[in-house]
Amino acid sequence: MDRQHFFASAFRKIVSSGLSLIEDHPIVKKLESMADETQKVRPPGASSSERTFQELCTGCDACMAACPANAIYIEDLEKRHPLLYPQRQPCLHCSDYPCMKVCEPQALSLTNGTELRELL
Repeated sequence: MDRQHFFASAFRKIVSSGLSLIEDHPIVKKLESMADETQKVRPPGASSSERTFQELCTGCDACMAACPANAIYIEDLEKRHPLLYPQRQPCLHCSDYPCMKVCEPQALSLTNGTELRELL
């Protein structure tokens, strides 16, 4: 558990244990919203199997460069597998899916559908 999730979880427990005086405090609301911001998803067209996706993705960054919404991020600088953080910048599901078009190894492909797959 990372630090951000720890504090967000701790504040939720405090609030739920009866300390309703701080329930509407701006700091608590900010911590809760920060916990939501850490949701990670794969770009549209990613394989439903994380293992298959990681085997296919070469980390070329072409999908990130092709995204007109600048919604695709790289979290791990060694593996360079693409991620989306919907709370920061949502995927616009462009009509022509440029992220999929530039993916030569087909790690992102229309054959996998266009849903965003949440990472746990």
